[in-house]
Amino acid sequence: MAGSHPLAGYTEFWDDVMADMEATAEEYREAGWDVLELHPGDVTPLPNVSTDGTGIEVERTGFDVLLPGDEFAAVQELVEESETAEEGAAFDEYDAYRAQQSEVVFLVVVMKAEAAGHAVAFPLYYAERQAEPMLERADAAGELRTYLRPLDDSERVVFSLADPGTLYPEGWDESADEE
Repeated sequence: MAGSHPLAGYTEFWDDVMADMEATAEEYREAGWDVLELHPGDVTPLPNVSTDGTGIEVERTGFDVLLPGDEFAAVQELVEESETAEEGAAFDEYDAYRAQQSEVVFLVVVMKAEAAGHAVAFPLYYAERQAEPMLERADAAGELRTYLRPLDDSERVVFSLADPGTLYPEGWDESADEE
């Protein structure tokens, strides 16, 4: 399966992750949050390892998340609204829920702007091997970013995930300590 898409063979599990995201968003709504749900078209770890085994150098470290245009516009508007409505209402907290199938990690992330009562829920996925350079950089930096973008990549909404250990594969700390 080398070189294949991380979701190859896991589409049914991905459907379960999407359902989990929707259920999680509903729990936040019941707790009083205004929640926007996002449905990525593709998720790419940056930097990643290409199929020929060479590293692809990029300046960004984190997840490149492709969104439908209407969802990108909605998240962009929500972030701007949160920042202008309340002083200090940045999306600076998050909850993350992780599941793993073989070497593919699935996440549901909920970014929160508590002062504004806004939350953004979105799923992520990655294959451990492809994401290794990203995870190593994020571990060293103590943060991981998500770059939400439309198809034309003309703009981005960037969320910073401080202390990203909950986003790593099971056993990541142990395997990093062995090296």
